[in-house]
Amino acid sequence: VMSRSIITVSAETTLTVLWRTIFKKHVNAVPVVDKKKKLLGIITREDLLAPLYPNYKDVINDFARTNLFEELENILQEKATMSVKDVMCKSVVFTRDDTPIMRALSRMIARRLNQLPVLSANDVVVGMITKGDVFYALFKKHLKWEIEKKRIGKSTRQIKKSSR
Repeated sequence: VMSRSIITVSAETTLTVLWRTIFKKHVNAVPVVDKKKKLLGIITREDLLAPLYPNYKDVINDFARTNLFEELENILQEKATMSVKDVMCKSVVFTRDDTPIMRALSRMIARRLNQLPVLSANDVVVGMITKGDVFYALFKKHLKWEIEKKRIGKSTRQIKKSSR
């Protein structure tokens, strides 16, 4: 169910490189790993975008502010040279490659996460699992059964018509 072709970054990767990677590869989260592929942290699109948004109270206090876009560009330029290690989440909820799919899903739901890194028994990152992966796996059998049922139903009707 998990995706084994995953993108990882090192803690030394710059945020500019990470931004390009996330948006080019259309991923929502990237595990941060050491040279042995051991999990150090994780960084999500939200982790990257949150520092760019102005303080909510500032927006309310000065709603007519016209230089908001320029402020965001300045913040972006300041953050561009930072490393992943400066903004990554070091406390990572993960699952193991032998964990039942429903337990992984329950972790995502309970922690309000959309994805989990998948680790091997020796703590190496071997994949990522998303709620979408689980949804697809759960309903794949059901959808195949529905399609097969319709196909069988059509075949039965065709047999009845030809025997008349």
